[in-house]
Amino acid sequence: MCDTSDILQSSAWFWMLSLIPAKMFPYLSLGILSASFVVYALRHHCPAVRVDRLKNGITVVDEILTHAKAKCMHDYLALVEAETRFLRTKLAVSRLHSRLLEARNMPGWKNYLRDIFIISRALAILEREVRDIQTSLLVLIEAAHQRKLTEDIREGQDIVDGVLQPYYSVRARVHGQPTV
Repeated sequence: MCDTSDILQSSAWFWMLSLIPAKMFPYLSLGILSASFVVYALRHHCPAVRVDRLKNGITVVDEILTHAKAKCMHDYLALVEAETRFLRTKLAVSRLHSRLLEARNMPGWKNYLRDIFIISRALAILEREVRDIQTSLLVLIEAAHQRKLTEDIREGQDIVDGVLQPYYSVRARVHGQPTV
């Protein structure tokens, strides 16, 4: 269903676009596209947005760590090391978030820009650390999965060998061959 205000708004946009000369339209479009790209890039790299993304990453790693604790008790030392790194990273993110909140109230734009630059570098390091911890935990989980599959294969092979061993020994005695 079309609302009257939507129709009027779109009509107003088309009327304003018709006022732009045809030769200017490509340049205007390019300018608007460039400006929107710059705004998107600034918004994407804004420290507050990066801290939020980092906190979401920490939530994901926390879930992976919980899963790893349930599956990877064979690699207990590596698991404890990863958990310690994770807790240190969480503390660093919390301190960085506090520093970002304090930077907002800082007098003078030079000090603010300097602090934001330092915070941005620290955010990049912490984002990399969270990704590394996530990767190491996923490798631990996958190693535990592979160990379980290897044990299952060995167990299945032992069962097959146990079932077929009497068959081979009876067959060998019947045909006069040595038993396996």
